[in-house]
Amino acid sequence: MTCIVSPTVFPSKKALKEHLAAGANVNIYDPTIFNERRFTARDMAVGEVVVVTNHPKRSWYAQIKRTEDGFKVT
Repeated sequence: MTCIVSPTVFPSKKALKEHLAAGANVNIYDPTIFNERRFTARDMAVGEVVVVTNHPKRSWYAQIKRTEDGFKVT
């Protein structure tokens, strides 16, 4: 399931990447009907990967991976 990050806070994937690189936190929402959850990037386990989009625009998608050194956004 694709998760959601705020399009007003992150107008681009580059903005999301810079935000995480600066050590700031990101609120993430997984809207699945089976196990809806709201969490922050810091709550992710090392090695966990989440695909996000800027809903409702959906003009970009990104993959956030938590690493031991921080986050990798692709």
